[in-house]
Amino acid sequence: MGRAIGVIGGVGPYAGIDLVKKVFDNTIASRDQEHIDLYLTSTPAIIGDRTAYLLNGGENPAAGLVACLDKLALIGSDVIVIPCNTAHAPQIYDEVARVAKKKWPKVLLLNMIAETITSIKQRFPKGARIGLLATLGTHTVGVYRTHFEGERSYTLIEPDQRGREAVHQAIYDQQYGIKAVAPPTALSKAVVKAQAKLLIEEGAEAIILGCTELPLVLHDGELAVPLFDPTAIVARAAIRAVSPQQLRTAPPL
Repeated sequence: MGRAIGVIGGVGPYAGIDLVKKVFDNTIASRDQEHIDLYLTSTPAIIGDRTAYLLNGGENPAAGLVACLDKLALIGSDVIVIPCNTAHAPQIYDEVARVAKKKWPKVLLLNMIAETITSIKQRFPKGARIGLLATLGTHTVGVYRTHFEGERSYTLIEPDQRGREAVHQAIYDQQYGIKAVAPPTALSKAVVKAQAKLLIEEGAEAIILGCTELPLVLHDGELAVPLFDPTAIVARAAIRAVSPQQLRTAPPL
């Protein structure tokens, strides 16, 4: 049996499916048996909302994420991915990483934010103005902002408060939000696309889709600048970690 990828899904559920699909899409395989072994958990009831925790406190969602990581490690995952940008806030991710390193030292826990920053630097080695669309939690604690600190050649452009709230609503609204309605509504897509265009007007040369729900409504090629999809980026990183010879050539961003 080959090396396996583990996915902590349920954050949100469709984001987990999206990551699994992108692993398959980026794998060189001509028949079923050649695909990489992959395990997916999707138990959202035991994982608290990440943004709510970051903004209001309460129980750290890290506890639920660790419970899922334990299951994935026990059944043989060599590399584990959390398809949720907000879960990579240090208050959450660092705790998961600490436990993982202690309990499962041979398991690699990938950092989706770090992988995305690496991809950006490869695409724009001389620097760039990068836009960010994300949840209020990701913006508030600076999940991406902290990675760009000290990088003088890179500027992170974020929406104003009204724009941040509009994108957050497009993700979370129980009537039309991406988390609530599948397939996504035209309204949620329109809101996200409008905020992306505003970032471009402010000088963004590329945009990070900094919530794993956002690639469900906005795709590369729809705007005048490239989109960085952390879900696709970390899917490719997971393949590279377990079976690099099976990684498809990446389409140009």
